[in-house]
Amino acid sequence: MVKDIQQLDLFIQSLNKEEEVAQETTFQAFAVSDLETAAEAQRRISYFYERMAEIDAVTDSQIEPFQAKIDRIKEWGEQAKQEYVDRVNHYSLLLEAYIREQVAEQQANGKKAKKSIKLPYGSIALKKQQPEFIKNEDELLEYARQAELVKVKETADWAAIKKVSRIHEGKMYDQNGEVVPGVDVVERADKFELKIE
Repeated sequence: MVKDIQQLDLFIQSLNKEEEVAQETTFQAFAVSDLETAAEAQRRISYFYERMAEIDAVTDSQIEPFQAKIDRIKEWGEQAKQEYVDRVNHYSLLLEAYIREQVAEQQANGKKAKKSIKLPYGSIALKKQQPEFIKNEDELLEYARQAELVKVKETADWAAIKKVSRIHEGKMYDQNGEVVPGVDVVERADKFELKIE
């Protein structure tokens, strides 16, 4: 495995050296001035993508055996902890039963129930929870409509507005020639796109 890592290091170093030499000789001196130099620039980009893909492939192949070991170690850790998880659950249930018994006993004696107990390693408590709501959305929506408790959010239909409008000199005009209020048109330069095939 150490040998694999050394080989990976050597491979990456050789790629870096090749790249440095290529950059020193062509990076600064190269300029795109016609179709031929544009094609050459794109060929070089394609080459760089291929080299990056090779590096990714080597990286993935080097990580793979380690990942299997990591996964195996994590699985072992979960299995090794399971005994203690079970014990924590067991003692937690005993503590919950104890505090519920104490609260019930205090209430039976007419005292105000103390719902927390401090212990040397922390505390145990019964906390009031919000109720869980199980909703039937259709029935609830019908009720909300009748009680006028419905939220309605109105938004402009931007796609429809753009479809019937035209842009002229930084303004948007509707089909009647009126300026559409609330819209500022900011013209942007064409976006560069590079496709390598």
